[in-house]
Amino acid sequence: MEIIKSTGQRVEYDREKIRQTLRHAGASDRTIRQVLPRVEEKITDGMTTRRIYSILRREIRKSNPALAHRYNLRNALLKLGPAGFQFEKYVASILKAYQYETEIPDRELLGLCVRHEIDVIAKREGKTVMIEAKFRNQFGLTVSLKDVMATWAAFEDLVDGSKTGKCPRFDELWVVTNGRFSERAYQFGVCRGIRMVGWGSEEHSLARMVDHTALYPITVIDGLRQWELERLFKNDLTLCREVAGRNPADLARQLDIPKERVQKIILSCQEVISEPA
Repeated sequence: MEIIKSTGQRVEYDREKIRQTLRHAGASDRTIRQVLPRVEEKITDGMTTRRIYSILRREIRKSNPALAHRYNLRNALLKLGPAGFQFEKYVASILKAYQYETEIPDRELLGLCVRHEIDVIAKREGKTVMIEAKFRNQFGLTVSLKDVMATWAAFEDLVDGSKTGKCPRFDELWVVTNGRFSERAYQFGVCRGIRMVGWGSEEHSLARMVDHTALYPITVIDGLRQWELERLFKNDLTLCREVAGRNPADLARQLDIPKERVQKIILSCQEVISEPA
C-alpha cells in the first residue's frame, strides 16, 4: 500500500515510522498496541500523510489526551507564524533549557563588508553561536541550498569582521527550522560544519530537542483562539511550562481572559508537560 507525502511523493506505507513518532511523543508500548490497529484499519491506498496524521491524532486522543497534545507538535510550530518572530523566541527558549545564554539582537551587526540581521545569539562554555531561524508556515516547504549558502556567506563576513573589531566573534553557525532541508542544502551545511537542526534531520532533530526538554509551545493546546494566542505572545508566554505553574486569578487579570477559561488552559499545559502515562 502506498501513501502520499506532503511533497507529493508516493512511498510505501511504513508501520515502523508511525511507531517511532509515537515513541518520540512519549507513547507507551501499551498505547501503541492500542492505537496502531485502529489507525491502520482506516488507512487506504493513496491516502495523504496529512490525513493519516489526523486519523492518528484522533485515535491517540481517545487513549491519552495529553499525548495527543504532544503529538501535535509539528502543527503547533506552524502556528508560531506567520512572520516567524515567535519561532525565533521559541528557539531561544529551547537553547536556554540546554544551558545556553541567549539573545535576540535588536540591531544588525556589521561584518567586514556589510551589516547582517541575526536571529538568535547563543553562548555557552566560552563559545558564541550564530543561529539562523528558518520558519516555514506550510508542511512540505524546505530550506533550500540558496538559503543555507546565503546564511553561510553572512557568517563568513561576520567572522572576518570580528577579526578587525567590527563585531563580536562567532565560533559556530546553526540553521534551525521547523521544516526540512533539501538534500543539497543539507550536504552543503554538513560539508561546511554548520549544525543543521530540522524537523526530519537524523543527527540534530528539532522534535527530539523539544521532547527531551518538554519545551512544548503553547500552540500545542487544542482550541486556543487567535486572540488568546496573541495575548499570550504579547505577555511573552510562548511555552506550556511558562503557563502551567501560574496562578489562574493572576494570569486571568494579566491576559484579560475569564478565570474559568484560563484554568482550562493551565490544566491543558500541565497535562502536556507531565510525564507520559
